[in-house]
Amino acid sequence: MADVFDRKKRSQIMASIRGSGTSIERCLSSLLRELGIKPRCHQKHLPGSPDFVLYRQKVIIFTNGCFWHGHQKCKRAVLPTTNRTFWECKVSKNIRRDRKQRRLLRKMGWRVITFWSCKKISVQNLAARLR
Repeated sequence: MADVFDRKKRSQIMASIRGSGTSIERCLSSLLRELGIKPRCHQKHLPGSPDFVLYRQKVIIFTNGCFWHGHQKCKRAVLPTTNRTFWECKVSKNIRRDRKQRRLLRKMGWRVITFWSCKKISVQNLAARLR
């Protein structure tokens, strides 16, 4: 399927997408507070600058956008048809980088949890994943 926007407009749209303060981050932050957990956000000294760090539990949480992080078999992760080789390269680099960062964090003794933007998160789901 052809892109409905021209290159300039598509570039403008992609550039405007934020990396932090996303809806999934806000939702997860709210749910963590409901559980009585106060996370540290975007700790830049850790590999991957995790979205949430729970020091007491030694848990790191990433909230991944399906498109940018190549969520497998997700309808939100469909690459644009224009400039396809660029996007394939970009997303595959992101996937490799994510794997490397998770591996590093695990070697450092952290438990790493990833939430995808397409999935609904409930307090029960979050509590179960934190156990």
